[in-house]
Amino acid sequence: MSFSYLTVCESAARSAGEILRTMFGNIHVRHKKNLFDLVTEADVAAQKVIEQTIFDHFPEHRFLGEETTAGPFTINNMKISEKTDKSEESKYCWIVDPLDGTTNYVHGLPLFCTSIALLYEDEVICAVIYNPMSEEFYSSEKGRGAFLNGKPIHVSLWQTLGEALVSVSFPTMTKANDPDLRTFLKSVSVCQAIRRTGSTALNLAFVAAGRLDASWSFQCHPWDMAAGTLLVREAGGIVTQPNGLPITFDDPSPVCAVANQTLHTELIKLINENL
Repeated sequence: MSFSYLTVCESAARSAGEILRTMFGNIHVRHKKNLFDLVTEADVAAQKVIEQTIFDHFPEHRFLGEETTAGPFTINNMKISEKTDKSEESKYCWIVDPLDGTTNYVHGLPLFCTSIALLYEDEVICAVIYNPMSEEFYSSEKGRGAFLNGKPIHVSLWQTLGEALVSVSFPTMTKANDPDLRTFLKSVSVCQAIRRTGSTALNLAFVAAGRLDASWSFQCHPWDMAAGTLLVREAGGIVTQPNGLPITFDDPSPVCAVANQTLHTELIKLINENL
């Protein structure tokens, strides 16, 4: 029996989501690098089931997860799990954040998600973002549109930042001179309103669904934004770096997602005035 990439994406995300939902409110916290950068047993367990689901169907593919701890193969210096001798040759790589919004999760705020994207060479071809608490499932395949719980979604139609609801993702240890913060302070008096959800992946999903009109981050990771970039583009939006250049999957990965070209031009100008 053959399985489509999207079918495996969905199965993996829903299995991970069930783990996150079951463990919600009953976890222990481990620090990664500092007091602000957290990991829990839920992150690790969710990634394990995602990885197993993917390799059950595509053992020759590569895998890059936030909780990956070892592996000789890399994409842009990021560690990738080794599963088969053929994985080094594969042009396919899964990029996974088992739990985006860990701090929200730790504090009992039900605003977090699982994010899974499949890259072919350097292009995202399939993506899902799943919030298991709200049971909102965002999905997309390249060239086939973007969907929320099976219904088509589209970016918003607002044309100016003065009409726009936007979001920003700050780095885990924000400093006074960080471009994210400088742009945020400038945009407060320009945009209609600004939100910070604590999840870059959800920010991008919300832009794709027209709930947010724009979002940016200078220091997110590939697993935070890979799935969301495809969702936004397939929903009719624009995704670039904050300087307007094409997206890359380096680490950190700057990203700016907007609903339309008019907003993109205005936001890029505002951002670059504060660099």
